[in-house]
Amino acid sequence: MASTVTLEGVKKAVFFPFRGEKWGIKVLIGSALSFASFIIPIVPAIPMFGYFGQIIKRIIVQDEDPELPEWNDWGTLFLDGIKLFGAVLIYLLPALILMICGSILFMVLDFSLAFSSAAYTQYSSNPFPMSMLGNMVGMFGGMAVMMLGFVVAFVTIIFIPPALGNMIAKGDFGAAFCFKEWWPVLKANVSGYILAVAIALGLYYLMYMLAMVLYATVVLCFLLPFVFSFIVFISSLIGFSIFAIAYRDGVRKLAEAS
Repeated sequence: MASTVTLEGVKKAVFFPFRGEKWGIKVLIGSALSFASFIIPIVPAIPMFGYFGQIIKRIIVQDEDPELPEWNDWGTLFLDGIKLFGAVLIYLLPALILMICGSILFMVLDFSLAFSSAAYTQYSSNPFPMSMLGNMVGMFGGMAVMMLGFVVAFVTIIFIPPALGNMIAKGDFGAAFCFKEWWPVLKANVSGYILAVAIALGLYYLMYMLAMVLYATVVLCFLLPFVFSFIVFISSLIGFSIFAIAYRDGVRKLAEAS
């Protein structure tokens, strides 16, 4: 039977990017797309998401352990990537709107505060007019809106993996937003999802710390963009795989309970 979210299953999910035939070339292509996505917005990330979708499909639909597929069917990669990327974007849209609005409010009122402070200081002896107080309150309001956006994003990210798993399992884009279908799967394997989140965050943190070591090294700091692109791709591979396994475990537990 294929692995579950246990120590053995997690071990397979963590190390599978470094196994199999031509794994180095496959990882190199994915890392190059990751690097390109920092230069050209969205477009290079689409086939990368499609690649993640193939791995999720192998785990959930084919009921097999994660394995790196070939980078050969680019049309399918783009189509699947658009679906995955679109679903993630729709889920994160409220958080993005809050963060953008908060940033704009903060920057506008920050500029207004600096301008009014300079002008008022020049023409008045009162060092703290009510308009400046209003601008400061608005700035803190902008920061609060941004922080609310981050909180909403964090909460939303918890629900995205089972939604994507349901979308790929059903082969339907709309299934990502069918709460009644994927919520029981999440509920049936809460412990597995908690473990998956902890592992994904822990691995990302370790890889991020490695990147910071390079950043602090004068000789090796020029490698940081390439290392960070590798980190994003590898951590995404592992994260999507672990969440797909957690979804599959939830489906199994629902079937056993019924």
